[in-house]
Amino acid sequence: MGYAPNSCPMCGEYLKWKKVDKAKKGFSVGKAAAGGLLLGPIGLLGGGLGKSYVTYCCGNCGFEHDYNA
Repeated sequence: MGYAPNSCPMCGEYLKWKKVDKAKKGFSVGKAAAGGLLLGPIGLLGGGLGKSYVTYCCGNCGFEHDYNA
């Protein structure tokens, strides 16, 4: 998952490519490892914070995908 492109990757539509949702999902292993090294067992809870994602949807073809925030 990379950052969102400026237009729909399926049909190329620029004007109808819109952000529809922003959420945090999943368990971040990197955050858990860093927190564990720095703060011990309490730091492992940092992995539960997850990563931020933004969902984009094309109003022309209906393509929808999550990208890094």
